[in-house]
Amino acid sequence: MTDKINDSNNFNNIHNAKTDIENSKTNSLNHNVAVKLINGDIADGIVLLSDNNSLRADNTLKESINQLINDWKNSKFELHDRLIIAGHKEAENINQNIRNYMKENGALKGPEYSILISGAESKKYANYMAGDRIVFQTNDKDLQIQNSEFATLVSIDENKFVAKTDTGEDISFDLNKISFKHGYATTVCNPQTAVKKDVYVLHNDGVGIESSNISMIGNAEQVRLYYNVQATKNVANLIEQLSTAKTDSINSKEENNDVQANEVRQYQSAQNYRKNDYYSNSEEELQKLRDAIVDRAETIARDLLGDPNERLSRHGRIRWGDHGKIQVTTEGKYAGKWYDFSTGEKGDLLSLVQRERGYSFFEAKEYLKSIVGMSNVRQQYPRYAMTNNDSQQYTQQPESVKIAKVQNLYELSSKIHGYDIDKNPHAEVVNKYLENRGITFDKSTASSDLKASILLDTQTRENYPAFTAFARNSKGEITGVQAVYLNLAGDKANISINRRSFGKISGSFITIAKRNANDPNITIIAEGAETALSLQQSGIKGNIIASAGIRI
Repeated sequence: MTDKINDSNNFNNIHNAKTDIENSKTNSLNHNVAVKLINGDIADGIVLLSDNNSLRADNTLKESINQLINDWKNSKFELHDRLIIAGHKEAENINQNIRNYMKENGALKGPEYSILISGAESKKYANYMAGDRIVFQTNDKDLQIQNSEFATLVSIDENKFVAKTDTGEDISFDLNKISFKHGYATTVCNPQTAVKKDVYVLHNDGVGIESSNISMIGNAEQVRLYYNVQATKNVANLIEQLSTAKTDSINSKEENNDVQANEVRQYQSAQNYRKNDYYSNSEEELQKLRDAIVDRAETIARDLLGDPNERLSRHGRIRWGDHGKIQVTTEGKYAGKWYDFSTGEKGDLLSLVQRERGYSFFEAKEYLKSIVGMSNVRQQYPRYAMTNNDSQQYTQQPESVKIAKVQNLYELSSKIHGYDIDKNPHAEVVNKYLENRGITFDKSTASSDLKASILLDTQTRENYPAFTAFARNSKGEITGVQAVYLNLAGDKANISINRRSFGKISGSFITIAKRNANDPNITIIAEGAETALSLQQSGIKGNIIASAGIRI
């Protein structure tokens, strides 16, 4: 059903072909809608959408999603010119439905790769094939990509994905380094890198048009807004919800001014960012960024940490991890703050980005600016040298030397499975570590690249038994290793960094299992050898490989 203020039912007319003159008028109208919404004239903006047959109401959220997807399928615009904006759960639903449609109609080609995006117990995967739309979740200077930038996959294999960005650039990237997800529907838009002609907005109980997404409407040739009467009774209620959301945003900024001004001073003193950051801007700009990210706290946290623990989360306090170890506050005086109950660490979202993504302070700012729509396009930035005692000297060595050391470690390490295993103490410790995680080996199928080693921790100057998983490149050559330092009880060692990667990780993977002829033709990519082993242990068939890239 269509809810139009003047009660006419011409919503389907938006499918009609438009002349250049009509397109010009539409662009002007959409620009006016965006201006109205930005200025807080919600009612006038919604009236303009309604008068342009761009407002759609359905009975339920499911009906709204179905109608949106159907309109998307019938769009006259190219795939890369379409964009759907929705809440997190709705975006996941839409992405899956559209992807199924694309696959059934032959738009996706070649082998399918399945990447584990949550713990082994929940077994939540994201599947990718050539032809899939993706959106990047990271900035990369070398590849010239920004967070929230869209692309289409051209080809994929277990070593690299090749994609064409919407700006026309062909890029090849390593799964160990670049974070991405399906990009048919998204929650976060960077209007500087994602100018789209055909925009669909799903509004559900106050979630839909956010401040950083409004400019997407102004740049589009065609815009449609969908809502459901279960969550939004009528147009008046829609206007009320959008107005309330904007008022809450303003109040939230005022409430956090004193707290965040103090944080700015503390962070400037601690990081001395004006000295180190060549592109550093004024305190006023940093304050604007902090205000903006408070309004998007939940979106940013989900982008960094994935799906939260719904069972342990409460309104305004969202928890992540099986035991809810990380909490992010999204409402009230402390909105935008996080706390890790397992380590006692805490801070604002800038520090969380640095911790989770391994970014410098400047890189963290650029990442957050791209999410809230403040980022400069293609801005270059320096990368500062690592200062970790363990890695500083190591990173200065030539790559060939690093690989040779890893290959030598492979020869010196002990077998922990198979018919001819080593019985030495450190191998027994590694087996105990795996058994504690519920992992046992099938002698006939276990990978020979999983071993037990003895490694030196340069900070404590002590040797530790270590579970080592060796990674190979596309030629089958060992190039890198992922190591977990252990204590004699078979638990992770109590040192500052107990999981590390050495050698050349880019383009290499740890092979856990290879598919048999009767197994499904699918490749599952997990983060870490233990997670991949748990998947094999649970009986999953197919190629199972693990990413060896670990931030230390």
